Amino acid sequence: MKKIAVVHYQPLEYYPPVTNFLDVASKNENLKMRIWTTHNLKKRKVYVQEEVDCISRNKMPNPQENAFTRLRKYMGFNLRCLIGLVFFKPDRILYFETYSVWPVYMYLRFFNKKAELFIHYHEYFNPQWYHEGMKILKVYHRWEINFLYKKALWISQTNKDRIQLFLEDYPKLDSSKMKILPNFPPGSWSHNSSKAKVSQPLLTVYIGTLTLEHSYLKEYCQWVMSQNGKVIFDIYGFNYNAITLSFLKELDSPFIRFFEEGVDYKEIPLVLKNYDVGLILYTAQNENFKYNASNKLFEYLVCGLQVWYSDRMLGIQPYENLNVVKVDFDNINDFEFQRVTETENCLEMDFTAEAALEPIINKLVL
Repeated sequence: MKKIAVVHYQPLEYYPPVTNFLDVASKNENLKMRIWTTHNLKKRKVYVQEEVDCISRNKMPNPQENAFTRLRKYMGFNLRCLIGLVFFKPDRILYFETYSVWPVYMYLRFFNKKAELFIHYHEYFNPQWYHEGMKILKVYHRWEINFLYKKALWISQTNKDRIQLFLEDYPKLDSSKMKILPNFPPGSWSHNSSKAKVSQPLLTVYIGTLTLEHSYLKEYCQWVMSQNGKVIFDIYGFNYNAITLSFLKELDSPFIRFFEEGVDYKEIPLVLKNYDVGLILYTAQNENFKYNASNKLFEYLVCGLQVWYSDRMLGIQPYENLNVVKVDFDNINDFEFQRVTETENCLEMDFTAEAALEPIINKLVL
């Protein structure tokens, strides 16, 4: 049996791809896993996986706290994780994102140089992002470049576009280490696929967090209201910022509903079966979003919905033959939605987390 340490500084509940990974990997009898993470601050339902040996959580720093308190909590996570790694003595470590680097670097550099390393990134961050961001992350990223990338057996991004960008940023990196690990939902979701005809009025939905600044939320809401009941728009979201929350609450339209409590991840298929179209509204103002095929895309598709996405999101274009429709939200008044929704709306999909995760789980077991 292989002992696997998973270090995910950000709360697990914010990232369904990592909880999907834990659900799938925990079923493998040849893996003994322990996870280090933080408590979520967004009132999300706490993730629990009984098959995992231990999920260790520290307090998450709150942006509203003073600098000393935030630093104390941050170092509390790092030290607790490092001590845990020393006693657990994992055969392999998988860490997610640069935020998780400190305990992994210290352990591999000074305590156990033989442990094997795997790295996954939920997002793509270019060198400029690190240069302009938090000072501590710049230090961590130098450790990645100078030590961790060289040691890693596996470094994954969510799609081939992000891998290409990553390799352009780090041309000296061994490209054979780079792997694609897409954000697919559990295979059980496909059993809930809706096969009903398109509704009248058309029922559209968005699930997740948005901001007015980085999305076409305002433009889409205005368009929905202009359709005078031909289109309904429901929004399920956690933790919207004050400006966006105010905008949504002040909308006075019978055609738009906002469910501020959101929806638990495992309940998403039950919600989506009631809709015709799933929306991806990002304005794609940076490379991370421009080349993103988000988990929402596959969640909508597997549950039988047509997907409308911004034409700025180049990462979704390869999926346009799968009932995925490109929309110019800057000129949405020209959008002929009646013609688009006549397409077949009940595709059988094979995008499952179980299939996507098989390569990395096999590597962890070997």
